[in-house]
Amino acid sequence: MTVCIVIVSAGLFHFVPPEDVKKTVVYAARDLMTPGGDIVIVYPSLSDWSGLERFKLSDEGETYNVVYTWSYDTQSYSQSVEIPREMFEYYQNKSHDRRDYAQYAVSEYDRDVVLKLAESFRAHGQKYRYSEDEIALNIISFVHTIPYTYDSETKGVLEYPRYPAETLVEGGDCEDRAILAAAILYELDIDCILIHMKDHMALGLKDNGNFTGQSYVYNGTVYYYAGVTDGETTVGIISEDINPELIAIFPVVQSPVLSAKINQYMIGFDDDSYKYVLQGTVQNAGAGHGQNVSIRVVTEITNSADTVPDQLISIASIPEDYSADIEVTIKVPRANGIITIFIEGENFEPIEVGGFYFNLGNR
Repeated sequence: MTVCIVIVSAGLFHFVPPEDVKKTVVYAARDLMTPGGDIVIVYPSLSDWSGLERFKLSDEGETYNVVYTWSYDTQSYSQSVEIPREMFEYYQNKSHDRRDYAQYAVSEYDRDVVLKLAESFRAHGQKYRYSEDEIALNIISFVHTIPYTYDSETKGVLEYPRYPAETLVEGGDCEDRAILAAAILYELDIDCILIHMKDHMALGLKDNGNFTGQSYVYNGTVYYYAGVTDGETTVGIISEDINPELIAIFPVVQSPVLSAKINQYMIGFDDDSYKYVLQGTVQNAGAGHGQNVSIRVVTEITNSADTVPDQLISIASIPEDYSADIEVTIKVPRANGIITIFIEGENFEPIEVGGFYFNLGNR
């Protein structure tokens, strides 16, 4: 015998950005009682929170204009960068306690600025017929011109990893230069990793047969050490004043970090079923949008062989730094059992976020 779990009604899904970026309100609703009812989303384009399109430029002190000059392969380069003050302050107000350093490189909201840099390096490469490795080396030459600053002096803390928009404005140390370089390489689809060593960070460039020296293997691929601090000029060679002890390797990929707090309340029952309301918030605190996020409700009957099909409740996508308030009503069979709740999506692994028991004694 198969017992069905029935979604009775669903409330409004309300996406709420943090207080410091509360500009856009996103609504998604689903009529689960209407056959064929789909998610309906009404909100301004997410490009409103995407780099230069979102952060308006002006000549009234609202933009940081920075010009960098450097040389590579006998060529001299000059690159101007415009960072809207609002963007810079947005990243200053974000959390800086992530220890997956690659996530600083792939945040959504300064990608237009990074993309502009990447397109410039792509154009240089086409003009001078650079290989992929030569483009990467040109980018490393560029980040060597970023003013080197110490977190203890600029922020009063021992460790303050910066987002690319911050580094371009106020400089940074080894991890900030490496993060900026990784961000540009990411936009160019050039494979790299971040190499976290004791008291140091560097890039790892994928082995294309052009480098020798110190290398690392990550997921079966060889990457060569590429330093970004002053005096580090040769791929594969670690400066003598750097402790080579390896702490971690970080692949440069977006990783949405979804979490949820969901409570349940019994609101009624009849001879055949119990009725519960699930309420809570799903938050994306990672880098990149959580794509096609859903809540999966798994019901296990413990006092019989009856089975209950899983229910998948779609929330659509949750942007970086946004949260979704949810409320949904479900029916479960009049039996003993366990409900387990998961968050699922296209670009992150399923996450168990809670659950509860129900039994014949519930009244």
